Amino acid sequence: MEQTNRSSVAIGIPSYLFTVGAHNIDVQVQAPNPAPAPALPARAAPVPVCAICCILILGVIIFSPLISYAIYYYLQTCPKFELKSLSVSDLNVSGSEITGYWNAEIKVRNRDHAFYDYGHPIVSVLYNNQLLSEVTMSQEVELKPKKTQSFAANGTITLSRRIVDENQVVVADEIARDYGSRGVVAFTVRLLRTDDTSTLNVTCADVKVGFSNNSSHGISMLLDHELQYSPNVTNRLCTIHTDMC
Repeated sequence: MEQTNRSSVAIGIPSYLFTVGAHNIDVQVQAPNPAPAPALPARAAPVPVCAICCILILGVIIFSPLISYAIYYYLQTCPKFELKSLSVSDLNVSGSEITGYWNAEIKVRNRDHAFYDYGHPIVSVLYNNQLLSEVTMSQEVELKPKKTQSFAANGTITLSRRIVDENQVVVADEIARDYGSRGVVAFTVRLLRTDDTSTLNVTCADVKVGFSNNSSHGISMLLDHELQYSPNVTNRLCTIHTDMC
């Protein structure tokens, strides 16, 4: 009988591989690197001082004419007009007819350093806003800087037609009433000049003219507080409306 030898094959694994010693394992987790800080904006290069000076000088050159004009415009003063005298002679009122002669002297003071030329203005004499006479001044009104000058005008009153005022009252009747009852007639003297570039409008209103002993001669300008006294010539301020100053 055949005997068969059977052998067993065993694969051995060292036992130390199965034996794991109990050890404390310290696991350190490394934190992630912090995000980089945002980059600071690049600083602009400083402006050179000479560039700033150039800008300032250029601004002064550009704006100095405008500043000078504004200062001149706001500091200038209009000429001062005064009615130095007004006289009327041979005043006659008959029905609706009014005749007479008048002379006016106007004093003008220019307080500026500027020169003003008003040409030959029209001088008018009115009563209750109704025109009695007007003439073109023969003198040319040229105002020199820082000077006071006088200008004269004269004309005639010749009204042969019937005119009424705003209250529908006949002007001739009103003048005759003032002349006969009070011996005083109030007139208005006006200077007017208008062209394409400028306007001059000077008004001397309520200029009271007194008649001595109800005479038609030797009439002089009066102020209210002088009516009962001698008719001396006095000054009267006028209002002015102009776009030339």
